[in-house]
Amino acid sequence: MKLGQDIIVATALELLREQGLDRLNMRALAQRLGVQASALYWHVGGKDELIALMGIEFYRRAYAAAVGATDWRGWLRALGQEFRVALLACPDSARLCVLARPPDGDATRSGDDLAAPLVALGLDRGRALAYQGSVLAFTLGWVVYEQSEALHDHLSALFSFEQSHHEGLEAMLRGLAD
Repeated sequence: MKLGQDIIVATALELLREQGLDRLNMRALAQRLGVQASALYWHVGGKDELIALMGIEFYRRAYAAAVGATDWRGWLRALGQEFRVALLACPDSARLCVLARPPDGDATRSGDDLAAPLVALGLDRGRALAYQGSVLAFTLGWVVYEQSEALHDHLSALFSFEQSHHEGLEAMLRGLAD
């Protein structure tokens, strides 16, 4: 197996699923890959960059689900729904995404790439970015509660996470201006 960034990130996501964020470290990752920890730094600048690259995978899945929507609300709905599904598939993923910083040189930093699908569906760039940010922040915050050991059981006794996320997302989408 040739060591590369994709393999490192995929293996780190496996470790996250198995052991959680608190036990994820470069030494454990290197051991899983059968290399010295120093070998990882040829492909990943450090743990902060690794976390950023891992976080991108959850967003990437959500953005892929929105492709093909015929209106901007449908696009945002698909984004929010799939982001929640992607996050719930991996323990501690929401916390990881909260900690992740965009990697240096990330092409999306200008926002043009992020705004483009919604601009094509009729929104101006400012609203496209603000609306995406709102949907992602709402969903990320929601999943933080769902994945919280401290709050999950208490909150799930009060309401359905799935139904409440759906209703909250729909209310948000209805309230966004054209």
